[in-house]
Amino acid sequence: MSAPVRDHFDSSDTSLQRDLKARVDAYFADAKLSRHATLGMVLKTAFYLGGAASLLALLASGLLPPWLALLGSLLLGALVAGIGFNVGHDAIHGAWSARPRVNALLSRSFDLIGASSFYWAKAHNVVHHTYTNITGVDGDLEPGPWLLFYPRADTWRLHRFQHLYAMPLYCLTSIVWILKKDLSEALKPDLRTGKTATALELWQLFAWKGIHLALFLGLPLVFSGYPAWQVLVGYLAMHAVAGLSLAVVFQLAHVVEGVEYRPSDAGRGRLPWAEHQLRTTADFAPNSALAMFACGGLNYQIEHHLFARICHVHYDALAPIVEDVARTHGIPYVRNSGFWSACASHLRVMKQLGRPHGEEAGAGTPQLVEAPAKG
Repeated sequence: MSAPVRDHFDSSDTSLQRDLKARVDAYFADAKLSRHATLGMVLKTAFYLGGAASLLALLASGLLPPWLALLGSLLLGALVAGIGFNVGHDAIHGAWSARPRVNALLSRSFDLIGASSFYWAKAHNVVHHTYTNITGVDGDLEPGPWLLFYPRADTWRLHRFQHLYAMPLYCLTSIVWILKKDLSEALKPDLRTGKTATALELWQLFAWKGIHLALFLGLPLVFSGYPAWQVLVGYLAMHAVAGLSLAVVFQLAHVVEGVEYRPSDAGRGRLPWAEHQLRTTADFAPNSALAMFACGGLNYQIEHHLFARICHVHYDALAPIVEDVARTHGIPYVRNSGFWSACASHLRVMKQLGRPHGEEAGAGTPQLVEAPAKG
């Protein structure tokens, strides 16, 4: 993956960003609210962390019959994904609390569930949130050879069927993240400094992986009395649910109809940063309390990209503000009305992207935009 072009965004017109900031600042000032966690967020954090710890302890106790333990493992996978969405994600962005130490502590929830908070911050906070949907730079567009997330000429025959096998493949997301993705990030030169991981950083990476395995695999192996193969099946089942949840929620934001991709060449398609985020990101299931609770506000992905340091419990209130400002500036605000309609949109896009280069693309398929969309 090539290094990003430093001067990719057009800084000559920041009116959209100024208007968004002014309206959002006014909202918090008028409502006399903190931008960080509310009491509801504290309770939600306790629910996910406490629920996962309690269920893990129950599974490790061996009190459940094997079939019920398997169901418990599937539920644990949902709680693990919930921790990532609701607790670790906000904390790593510095959005959970105004106190850095609190954010640092809660960020460790990411490490406990197997993903490195340190390398997630580098790949997600720095690269993805800055260079969203910029091909060759945004690593989220490069899931591996089996899937295409943006228009490319080098399609395989197998890609014709990616809309059929994508969801099952997404179940591997979490386990691949634990075993491969973080290490790949550690060994990759930093896009800002060109340096790879230090010996201390690698030691910390493997130490946290060891802690995760000891908790989620070691404890059940030692104390549950279940055969080792059943414990392993439960562990993999947990990660299948977590991986599917994580992959789907993130793809519904950037690989759906109506969003754009842009090339890494700064000389083509330059836009102001805020407009770029609006054109490359989509919301789904607005006003759904269930989606908000389960996805950590990532159903309001546009608001998250524009205001990542604001706790997600505020996104539903910010969405009408962002949409109004975007419409005023003549910029699209992409949104799917529900979770299932967003999934359908994602699969339609995957089907279109999997077609051989040169075949006509369907309406709404994401396009590689090489020239400014306005002006």
